[in-house]
Amino acid sequence: MKISPPIPREVIEACKAGDKEAFEDLVVCYQKKVFNIAYRMLGHFEEAKDLAQEVFFTVYQSICDLREEAKFEPWLTQITLNHCRNRWKYLKRRQYFKTDSIDDPTEIEDGTVPKTLYHTDHPASQYEKKMIQEMVQKGLLRLKEDQREIIVLRDLQGYSYEEMETTLGLAMGTIKSKLHRARMELKEILEKSSQ
Repeated sequence: MKISPPIPREVIEACKAGDKEAFEDLVVCYQKKVFNIAYRMLGHFEEAKDLAQEVFFTVYQSICDLREEAKFEPWLTQITLNHCRNRWKYLKRRQYFKTDSIDDPTEIEDGTVPKTLYHTDHPASQYEKKMIQEMVQKGLLRLKEDQREIIVLRDLQGYSYEEMETTLGLAMGTIKSKLHRARMELKEILEKSSQ
């Protein structure tokens, strides 16, 4: 069964009851969103894939603890962000980010990593778009973790301020001011890197 977010309460209840098919539907429904957040937070395709699997394993183990089915999406996003924070610290301790590769695939608008980017475009245009995406991703990785999270959720994942309030547990005014500062910081990083 093809389900799109937000996932129906019955599916979550079925997951809580141990229905494996319902859980598979849940994974299919949210895997792209979880992967996209992980990719933007970590900047590495394989790490994001692995992390997404870990997130759904955690969801599978913990879904019975979810008290309000209506809050599933913020709960899932919080689990994803927590995994990203932990993975970032782990990778940083191992100096993983000192060896990034220009060959890593770059995510595009719909969240997929295609074999050929924008195959209908002229090759020079494809190259330019890929370079811009790589520059933005590298800029994101230079932000503080909380700044990166807020830009990923609002600007790249399209979360509303209300959704962000629920997910991050912050007041709307705080979110808006943090977002403004994060955007300014990213702009400065991108301007410096393009000089």
